[in-house]
Amino acid sequence: MARDHFPLSPGSVAMEKELKSVKKFLALTVMALYLSLLAAAAAADSGEYPRTITDSSGREVKVEMPIERIIVLTTESAEAVRILGDGDTIVGVTDLIIQQSDYFPELQDREVVGSWNEFDYEKIGRLATEGDRIVPDILVICYPSGSYNGASYAVDAVAAGLAPFQNIAVAAFDLNRPQTMARELADLGVLLGREAEASDFLRWNEEHLQAVKDAVSGRERPVVYAEREAGSGMGEISTYGRGSALHDLMEEAGGSNLVQEQASYPRVSWEWVVTREPDVIILTPRTVSPDWKGLGWDPSRDGEAIQEIINQVASRPGAEGVPAVEEGRVYVVYRDVLFGMDSVVGMTYLASVFYPDARLDPGAVYAEYLDRLGLSYPQGRIFVYPSPG
Repeated sequence: MARDHFPLSPGSVAMEKELKSVKKFLALTVMALYLSLLAAAAAADSGEYPRTITDSSGREVKVEMPIERIIVLTTESAEAVRILGDGDTIVGVTDLIIQQSDYFPELQDREVVGSWNEFDYEKIGRLATEGDRIVPDILVICYPSGSYNGASYAVDAVAAGLAPFQNIAVAAFDLNRPQTMARELADLGVLLGREAEASDFLRWNEEHLQAVKDAVSGRERPVVYAEREAGSGMGEISTYGRGSALHDLMEEAGGSNLVQEQASYPRVSWEWVVTREPDVIILTPRTVSPDWKGLGWDPSRDGEAIQEIINQVASRPGAEGVPAVEEGRVYVVYRDVLFGMDSVVGMTYLASVFYPDARLDPGAVYAEYLDRLGLSYPQGRIFVYPSPG
């Protein structure tokens, strides 16, 4: 059954605005603090061990010596390790990283230790073992929380699965939320002895975050409906609630998320969406072409399929009365730029969608990010369709 939502009262609206202002102030304060801490750490002697941080699950993580081997169980952590300059120390990956060969070309020959949600702990143990012992120079990086079909794929399960093996450090980071990414990357930089590299990336990231904030500041926020997938029908559409990373990204980009449920991915009915009359609709399909590989979508191969996704939404009952459909503001967004270390790229794309007249260049921001990974920007590929502006 579809979940219903009710508009906020005037007093609640005022409180919501005040809370948002406080959140923005705190986010800027935390960023400034971490940048200053990183600068101090980079200037200090980085050769001291052991090193200890508190990860995003609240666990204390200690490394006894320089990390020489890393196993990444998430795509975000693979990106982060590369950003910090330690990609060559990655020895184990998941099959999802192997599937994204254009994005992770240098990791294609690494050992596969599982899928995105199931891991072979015995294989990780064997990979960590040298001779008859495990040297404590290995780090496994996973998510702090998450489950699929009732089974955890997060740090609780990973730590338990690796409990029989001594000297394997396990750290949990999301690395996909604007509000926490700075702290997480700083902590990862400490573990890897890459404080200076973390500081450099965070300065670049903050520069582009600020550009978006400046572009959208003081403007009327469009109401945005973001859809994951229709699922079994128009009464059970998966969306992005307040608990999701995309909710945070849309709010930071100057939009107002239509779905205010606390859950990450609540389900709603299309009828409910129609009655709320969103100004913008964002569609984030998992894939457009079954044989897709690479960065972005190819116009000659994927253009018709992308347009068909928009056509299907426009043909739903009552769609003709929805402002987003009436005004041609239904967009298909390449999902990978919305979640991960490159979320500032996704934020810039979203701000350009919400405010087509904003002086922002998301393609240039993405090119800079890819250059930091040693990759080239794929000219002519589609990341948002239709192009805003």
